[in-house]
Amino acid sequence: MLGFEVTGPYLSALLMSLGALCIFIWGVLSGAFHGADDAATRFYEREVENDNAKHTGE
Repeated sequence: MLGFEVTGPYLSALLMSLGALCIFIWGVLSGAFHGADDAATRFYEREVENDNAKHTGE
């Protein structure tokens, strides 16, 4: 059996990855990401309106 010096980093990386996956799944299922891009969409729409206003001379 390999020593902990070799397998330890892989085991801890695996446990951290599984923990991050569990937190991500919990966030998706609890609705934490619902509407996360609303601010970006509002910003984009405002920029498009400003560009249209500049090109039409308003």
